[in-house]
Amino acid sequence: MGNILTRKDGTAQGIAKVRHWESLFPPEQRLYHDPFAYAMYPGSFVQIWMGPALIDKIYRWMGMGGFSDMISIRTRWLDDQILAAVEKEGENRAVQLVILGAGYDTRGFRLDLWKDNHDFVAIEVDQPDVQQRKVANLRWLAEKDGGGVIADRMESKQVQFLPVDFNTDDLQGKLQSMEGFQPNQCSVVTMEGVTQYIPKESTADTLTRVKSIVGSGSTVLVTYVDSKCLAEPSELSPAFRMVRSMAAKVGEPWISGWTKEGFRSFIEDLGYEVVSDTAPEDYNATYLRSVGRELDEEDILSMERFVVARIP
Repeated sequence: MGNILTRKDGTAQGIAKVRHWESLFPPEQRLYHDPFAYAMYPGSFVQIWMGPALIDKIYRWMGMGGFSDMISIRTRWLDDQILAAVEKEGENRAVQLVILGAGYDTRGFRLDLWKDNHDFVAIEVDQPDVQQRKVANLRWLAEKDGGGVIADRMESKQVQFLPVDFNTDDLQGKLQSMEGFQPNQCSVVTMEGVTQYIPKESTADTLTRVKSIVGSGSTVLVTYVDSKCLAEPSELSPAFRMVRSMAAKVGEPWISGWTKEGFRSFIEDLGYEVVSDTAPEDYNATYLRSVGRELDEEDILSMERFVVARIP
């Protein structure tokens, strides 16, 4: 199947750290609440002790002002799009969520995806070693909390885990053989923070396989890096250079990017319809201003774009 979605642990822990940071804001100032993120990376007590304001100052001192806000905007955008797909009326309502390269995503536990459909299933797909660590963290949380939502959704198989070695396994075949997977049904599929780490042909192969096993009307949510972010380091802003450098240091360099027009052509050639293609600056007012955290223009890191695509 090729080198599809080859991911490691460093970036996934970093995203969990940002989601924990966001959750430390007072309720009226945060974009979302992830009560489980603190258990998904080591040293979370340091963030709790420092608080979100001091952590933000440190990021700015490092030359990465706006980075955490960008990740939080992406997280909130995906939350909103997933819930919209699940809450649709009629035959276009998603009956399952498939998270490709799930990392330490906890949407299957923190979002109410079962409000109107108790048969809904969330399937997390990732490398066996990453998934093993995550499941261990979830079980620790369930034991600590005396069961609760984590234990309920794992025991009822409302949230299921599919370990996949993306270098050797057949993602399509493994999904189709899962007891909980519903083939050819309306679904919502996510590829969050994945495409920049893998060859473009791997993204194409993955999206082609997804299209062949989910139903018409399905929503696919994909993020991609703007090709300008792959320019020579000397041509980038300090913040862009820092983010790219950190990804490379944990063994996950960015290798793929597109222009807006290029990605539309790329995904339409695979048989998808592009519903929208937006960037962090499009949500500065709708998300951050509404909680009193609107960024100055120079602090907005528009390095990733967010696509809603539909299978006709």
